[in-house]
Amino acid sequence: MSSCSRTRTKAPRSARSRRNGGSSSSSATIVADIDDVLIQILSLLPIKTLLRFKRVSKRWLSLITNPDFSNRVIKSNHPLPISGFFLHSPRAIKYSFVSLDDEDDATNQRISSSLPLWFTDHQTDMIIMQSTNGLLLCKCSCASSNQFNTNYYVYNPTTKQYTLLPQITGHIALSLAFDPSKSPHYKVFCLRGRSNNSFSSASDTELYHIEVYSSNEGPWRRVVPAPTYLSTFIEFSYSFFWNGAVHWYGLSSRDCLSFDISKEEIKILPLPDLDDEEALLPDPRTLRFLDESRGNLYYIEVNDQSSSDLPVYEMERNSSSWSMKYNVDLQPLAAAFPEMITEDYTNRRIYAFSVIGFVKEETVAESYILLHIPNKAVKYNFIDKTFKKLCDFKPLVNDAPEDHFYRFQRTFQCIKSLANV
Repeated sequence: MSSCSRTRTKAPRSARSRRNGGSSSSSATIVADIDDVLIQILSLLPIKTLLRFKRVSKRWLSLITNPDFSNRVIKSNHPLPISGFFLHSPRAIKYSFVSLDDEDDATNQRISSSLPLWFTDHQTDMIIMQSTNGLLLCKCSCASSNQFNTNYYVYNPTTKQYTLLPQITGHIALSLAFDPSKSPHYKVFCLRGRSNNSFSSASDTELYHIEVYSSNEGPWRRVVPAPTYLSTFIEFSYSFFWNGAVHWYGLSSRDCLSFDISKEEIKILPLPDLDDEEALLPDPRTLRFLDESRGNLYYIEVNDQSSSDLPVYEMERNSSSWSMKYNVDLQPLAAAFPEMITEDYTNRRIYAFSVIGFVKEETVAESYILLHIPNKAVKYNFIDKTFKKLCDFKPLVNDAPEDHFYRFQRTFQCIKSLANV
């Protein structure tokens, strides 16, 4: 019987490894070369990772910065988490930044101090007016032809992109509206008063009106007249976007002026009734904080700094009434951080703190408030009432007692977003 069997010999281990590795590498190359497949994979990654991956190649940069891809990622991940807060010092146009990213905790990079906000081709410091879903409404005063003009910008601090808004004069207040779950485009609304030369039979009873600038439609256009009762509002210093409406309010007002964007209706959003019969309007020295987080609105008002109770009021989306959601007990905080306890001009014991922001997480158990106590930022969990220090702030030179309480004049959410402006 003749032997016609073939002898099999094993390839060396190194050769098999090269062959298997080559197959894996070839598959990865095929996937990376197909845009649709690569886009599908990239769209599942966190925005922080996508920002790093923009540096992989020009092709990846082109894919990640494509507006269609950006809109897809933002919409699928809405609402995007708060990654930190910009903190505005009342002494200068400088901003500190507190990161909520646990990775920054490990690298001891929670806080960035004395951070000016300016654009590379525009060296004037910017002032943040409002933060909405990853975009900032900013302003600056610019000198040209011996005159100072105020310019307004919409700025994405994540991508460093910005847009200069068309000039507008004679306005009372601005507000930014951006809901990426509904549209990739933003709008800026302007509450405008009647100018001295605009008197006519058609506008004799019209003291105010609202105009809008849209990122996809262009210039300012008139929307609706505003009712005459607006003259009873003292100021419109602050603005926020919530529940499909832009809102304006001031430190001396008991209500918010609300403009429903889809219905084009002006309404009044009352602030919580705290049963304070001593004054019709809050004391300007009162600590007040109003902001939204994950669709809900939160409000704090502190009239008595000697009280250890800090009630937090909440209004849910599509609701019209406030409820006391949480009550923060400041005594355990003061025991852990005795520098919170100080005295006012009457030698009364008071709690020195201010509110940086609310963070509503995916579950109620994870939600918390971020407080500023003298030279520290402290995270306080609403449900289990635990707290921890996030970072330290450098002491201010020649601190006055009131600087501890009012260390930061304004705070603004920072949300990492690929939104195009």
